[in-house]
Amino acid sequence: MTLVLCLGINSFAAFEENTVLLYLFDEEVANEAIDLSEFENHGEVTDAEWTKDGKRGGALIFDGASSLIEVPHHDSLHAGSDEVTIEAWFKPTTFPAGHPPIARKGAVGDSGWGLDTPGGKVRGFIYNAPGNFAVADGATQMQLDTWHHLAMVYDGKEVRVYLDGELDAKVARGGDLHQNEASVWIGKKAIESIWLDGTLDELRILNIAITQEQIRKDMVEGVGLAVEVTGKLTTTWGRIKSEVRR
Repeated sequence: MTLVLCLGINSFAAFEENTVLLYLFDEEVANEAIDLSEFENHGEVTDAEWTKDGKRGGALIFDGASSLIEVPHHDSLHAGSDEVTIEAWFKPTTFPAGHPPIARKGAVGDSGWGLDTPGGKVRGFIYNAPGNFAVADGATQMQLDTWHHLAMVYDGKEVRVYLDGELDAKVARGGDLHQNEASVWIGKKAIESIWLDGTLDELRILNIAITQEQIRKDMVEGVGLAVEVTGKLTTTWGRIKSEVRR
């Protein structure tokens, strides 16, 4: 486990080695989303507006028309061979048509995994191979202009989606995740003109499947402050890394 002290962000971001991407958006940085994981999976930001009024600290506003973050491929973003977790806070402004993504690895048919928001409901999916996918469609409607916590977990046996800490849907599926060298797309559906419309905060991707208990803890404490570990998360503190954002 690694402790990160981010001076100038006013947040002590504690995260474990299983986190492969962590965006807190606590400071405005032009055209870049700063990844606080050890892998430095920084993203290129297009037409998204930073706000200080996030769920905790700052956040990023997606306009539903041209805002996105593209994260170049890195081997760490394959997630685990058969496990992945995506979680984030999201405050929707509207519910655009299609499947506006929180985050997904790859384009349609070639994706490895993803979490999106069709019709204002949470949806999680994984691909074992191109065209071979499993989808968990949530049933609970999100409310506009309201912060909701979204999560997708794949543990190698089933895909589960959570809304505000409650299990909203699950579907059985086993096997390894499809591996590809595509970018991770946040706020836009890769090669399609489908866009997220709302505010995003505390986006984290892990290469393991975390528990419902841990999801609820992250909701209460924040992913940048969650230091208690469960399941397969490492319990050993490694190094202290300091970064100053100016």
